[in-house]
Amino acid sequence: MQIKKAGKKIIGAELTAAEKKAMDIEIRRQLAEYEHRHEIEIDAMILWVLHEKFGFGHKRLRQFFDAFNSSMKELREMYGNNDVDIAWICVDKLKEYGVDVEAWREEKPKCS
Repeated sequence: MQIKKAGKKIIGAELTAAEKKAMDIEIRRQLAEYEHRHEIEIDAMILWVLHEKFGFGHKRLRQFFDAFNSSMKELREMYGNNDVDIAWICVDKLKEYGVDVEAWREEKPKCS
């Protein structure tokens, strides 16, 4: 790391490529940990919308829940570890399919 100074005052630092890579890995690890800690809340929000907006009953909610968790487990296994950012992978895979979730979030909500 290169420290930048103005006189005796430190005004910044420039990371090496290896330090930047290590920081990126750590950020992804922490995001995966955050996601894991909040899985119940995320699951509950998704299931609530499926129930309220699409009429999913208990049986279909459970089928979706089981299929969703199974799919996320398969993705983790496919990419070789539990620290992988599953959300990023899903966003990327949807883009390959032609669905840009980020662009959809920027659009005004459409009434159905």
